[in-house]
Formats: sequence, C-alpha cells, structure tokens
Amino acid sequence: MTMRELKKYVLEHRNDQAAFQALMERVDSQAQAQVYSEVDIHQFSTLVDQHLNSQTVL
Repeated sequence: MTMRELKKYVLEHRNDQAAFQALMERVDSQAQAQVYSEVDIHQFSTLVDQHLNSQTVL
C-alpha cells in the first residue's frame, strides 16, 4: 500500500488502531526533507525581521 493509500485508509477507518500505527511507523521512518546546520542567532534574527517587514508591506 502506498503512503497516499494508507493515509486515505486511515482517514476512512479512524478506529483502526493497527492502520494508524502502521502510518505512524512509516512517517517516522521517512528521512527528513531538510537538514539544518547551526544558525548564527544574529543572522537568524535579521532574517526574521526582514520576513516580518516584508509581510507588513502587503
């Protein structure tokens, strides 16, 4: 069963604990899409400020 099929099955059969557990095990076993390195706190703060300022312009 594909991940999409398993998600659909779990949504349609919310009381099926075994299916839910299988879904959670698959989710946990997937590699993370993004790996982050250490972040300079000052650089991060600057990026957050820039983002917030760009949001207020809209």
